[in-house]
Amino acid sequence: MKNKIMLLVLFVCTALAIISSVVYVAAVGNHYTLHTNTFLGGDKLPRTKVKLSDESIVRVTDVRMENEELVLDFEALNPGKTTVNIRIEPEGSFAPLHERVFEVNDFHTLFDRTEGKIRFNGFQFIVYAALFVLFAVQFMTLWMFSDCRRRGDFSYTMVACGGIGIYNLVLFSYLLYRMLTSFIDSVAILISVVTETGRLLLFGLTPLMLVISVLLAVSNIRLMRNEGKRPVNTLGIIFAALWFIGMVLTLGTNDSIMLLDISYPKTVWLILIYVIAYFECMFLSTVACTYLSTKYLPPFDRDYIIILGCGIRKDGGLTPLLKGRVDSAVAFEKKQYEQTGKHAVFVPSGGQGADEVMSESEAMKNYLLSIGIPQEQIILENKSENTMQNMQFSKKVIEEHVGEIKDRKIAFATTNYHVFRGYILARKNGFEAKGISAKTKSYFYFNAFLREFIGLLVDQKWSHIVYIMLIVALIVTLNLVG
Repeated sequence: MKNKIMLLVLFVCTALAIISSVVYVAAVGNHYTLHTNTFLGGDKLPRTKVKLSDESIVRVTDVRMENEELVLDFEALNPGKTTVNIRIEPEGSFAPLHERVFEVNDFHTLFDRTEGKIRFNGFQFIVYAALFVLFAVQFMTLWMFSDCRRRGDFSYTMVACGGIGIYNLVLFSYLLYRMLTSFIDSVAILISVVTETGRLLLFGLTPLMLVISVLLAVSNIRLMRNEGKRPVNTLGIIFAALWFIGMVLTLGTNDSIMLLDISYPKTVWLILIYVIAYFECMFLSTVACTYLSTKYLPPFDRDYIIILGCGIRKDGGLTPLLKGRVDSAVAFEKKQYEQTGKHAVFVPSGGQGADEVMSESEAMKNYLLSIGIPQEQIILENKSENTMQNMQFSKKVIEEHVGEIKDRKIAFATTNYHVFRGYILARKNGFEAKGISAKTKSYFYFNAFLREFIGLLVDQKWSHIVYIMLIVALIVTLNLVG
């Protein structure tokens, strides 16, 4: 509900910024103040001649000196286009200034289209309005991200807020910096700020992404040595290779790729930069959300704790990985009872594999009984074959045990790198659950973060396709306008 309110506030802020910009430009846009950038070293106004190719389009209303600069004011008369030639006589002879191209639209807004740089009165207001919207977006994404973390609502919404927040922070900071250090007085300059932001973001993240790529590759080598050369254990190496190729293709300019003897249109180059930067932001946000989900401690009010299964030993004993999950669940339940006097029911979840002597849930139950957990505090889910089914079937078991699950406080225990996925899959099965994290070997971490990111891409593929299409449309439009 809070997120919907924040989105509504953002929508209202954006609408107000657009409406106020249109109203302001309509109010002042029929006049145009031309700063000639001609500084004459004094406040004395030289003789000035202004020649219009069509005097029915605009007229000169004032010629003056401001801070030793020659400034002229024009007023729109009728829709159309005209050229403006300005000549000054600073020392006895007239010297021509650059020819200007003015255009008046049907709303009597006067545009200076000289050299393709669109200028008009009220443009600075639009820049301030854009800053206001960017600030609102940054505030909203930061608030939603923090609120999700506080409530333990680890979701793809949180990932999206983090990714958007990273990019928006760079854009807002750079636009503010440019406004404080230089004058943004044309559409072309504003467009250049937006396009430069993608490059700043991409190459600013390069050191961090390089470190991550190296760690991914190294951890994958350790993972393959300890866990076998399965395709899933090579994801980090593949990611590092793809990232390196992407950086090679964007290193330089569209006219000269530094490491390759190729070139392609500027639009294609910018699209490639922005798409890579987009995926980097989403990847870093996924890593952050996955890490934060492992550090979140659920409230001590849980009614049920689902323990997600994994492989067991040939003799039916628990592997270190599975034992860590059960021990974490027991430790949490013990602390909950100590603080609140409330017991939670354990739901060991996992079926029997073809090479297993019993179901994973039965093995976990035996272990729980061996450490003193009473029989009545354990209910089994022994049909699931994967995490999705763990959540789906555990929900049914709990509902058979107590009724409607929405009225119950649920937790789930799993290995730390798997906690974020647990949040997602619980929500997909129609219930909310908080994750209890169990530690594991460090070389699992980076590959696990990458698997969560790939899961995000696959699970939300249509959303990402839409975002990428919007990026492409934005870059193409900006280049056409610019």
